[in-house]
Amino acid sequence: MRIIHPASFDKSGTRRFPLLLSLGALDAEACAETLACLNTEGVLPEMIVAQITPTDGGIDEIVGDLQGKLRLLDTPATRWIVGPGHQAVRALESVLERPDLFSSAVCLSTSFEGLEGAPPLHSPMLRKLDELKTLPSGIRLYFDHGTQGLDECYEPYHRDLGAILRSKGWQDGREFQIRRSPGGEHTPGSWRVRLDPALRWLAAR
Repeated sequence: MRIIHPASFDKSGTRRFPLLLSLGALDAEACAETLACLNTEGVLPEMIVAQITPTDGGIDEIVGDLQGKLRLLDTPATRWIVGPGHQAVRALESVLERPDLFSSAVCLSTSFEGLEGAPPLHSPMLRKLDELKTLPSGIRLYFDHGTQGLDECYEPYHRDLGAILRSKGWQDGREFQIRRSPGGEHTPGSWRVRLDPALRWLAAR
């Protein structure tokens, strides 16, 4: 686990902060630098960044542990989760399953095909999403995919994703956003650049 406190954090203080939980390969430093720039512009408040590499399950336990160790604001609206690739699916599942913990997710280069490489119509995550009778209220989801390398294969998955969410009454630009990022790649450097517009969109709720 890697934790970065904002500049104004005082160990002896009492001020509480929002949390950005980063899963996998999007490093805490990249998240913290992006947040610092957005805070300087007045787009977002200062946030504590925690980067973890989750194993099967356990994200809710990790948040509970962080809640006990850090001075976090204790409402879902102040807890966001971000993940790239396969961890983007974990981020999505976390918000859908625990809207009492998280209000928003940033899913970059979401690997909807899963480890088994399932085509769009057989994507386990998309089928699971399609089978849900209702979606949680009060959450927002941001998705993107690039156009280079592995990411260029992801457009059909995201096209199906949009159709599923709309069929359940969600509207583009309100509950969710799907962005095609020309030139974007399935790499940490590309995700770092694409994190900025994702957080800006969530901040505009």
